[in-house]
Amino acid sequence: MLRSAIALISTVFVISGCALDKEEDLRLQLSQWVTLGETYFFQSSSTCTAAVFHTESPRISSLLTAARSVDTGLKMLEQGQPLVFKVGNKSPNALVESIMSRDLPQGISMLNSGLAGVNCMSELVKSIYHQAIMNPTSRMAFIPDGHGIMIVDAQAKAVIYVRSNG
Repeated sequence: MLRSAIALISTVFVISGCALDKEEDLRLQLSQWVTLGETYFFQSSSTCTAAVFHTESPRISSLLTAARSVDTGLKMLEQGQPLVFKVGNKSPNALVESIMSRDLPQGISMLNSGLAGVNCMSELVKSIYHQAIMNPTSRMAFIPDGHGIMIVDAQAKAVIYVRSNG
């Protein structure tokens, strides 16, 4: 009986210790699209990931396809394509609201990724993230494989990444 209890407790600790992402792997993925500098913050658990990287160049590579309208972005998302939204002066927050008004399930999926990532953030990172998603000059990318959201905030010279486990 004692062995069973110890095995169960050990299993719970191993499962809870699994992280969704490794910093090196995430840096490799994101560096396809943006120039990453120093890591300011990285936290990944079994349910969420949040990361903040410095960038001197907030330019997003043309390797990440740009959607210039919400409707175009939704079509690209249906095809499972990673994309960056370049829709006028809409903040990432306003974009998600627009997406939800056109395609509620897709909008909820994006909202879930963005909100669940907050569970992996420190209070300071939550503040940085909030400012970035409310900034109309920030760019939001959605990476369907893994339900990741990347926010590039040129004013803060930061690349912020969040995701949930589903």
